[in-house]
Amino acid sequence: MMSSNVRLAALLPASLLLATPAWAAPADDAAAAISAILDKFNAGDAKAFVDAHTADAVLVDEFAPHVWQGTGSAGRWLDDYGKYAEAAGISGASVAHGTPLQAASDGKGAYIVLPTTLTFAQGGKKMSASGSMTFVMSKEADNWKIRGWTYSAPAAAPVAP
Repeated sequence: MMSSNVRLAALLPASLLLATPAWAAPADDAAAAISAILDKFNAGDAKAFVDAHTADAVLVDEFAPHVWQGTGSAGRWLDDYGKYAEAAGISGASVAHGTPLQAASDGKGAYIVLPTTLTFAQGGKKMSASGSMTFVMSKEADNWKIRGWTYSAPAAAPVAP
């Protein structure tokens, strides 16, 4: 005959599996929205990238002025990135991303951390930097919008041939 502790130990993993999808679904939806946004950015769809942000999103990145906030912040970041890339001789930037390292959501907001690899060409050399992007999302009507993000990685290095 099984003791009550053994029965509880046997049932606990199953109960956790049954409970997880209800908590995970909003975070999964937010992570899928970020994936789609990054894919559009990589395809050069600047309008979709800007439209994916709230009007007053906060963006933190490695190039000056490092922080963009307030009305139109995503558009200003995109303009500043274009100027930075041109001055630095950067072209063909792309952000590859993996499955979330962390994803939490209450259905109204979400916190998502993605492993990322930024690749680009600079001065005829392929460059790469692996790091992460952290996103804060908010649900507006039926759509997830980016309220803020930060990019964190070491300086890019040449890719070995």
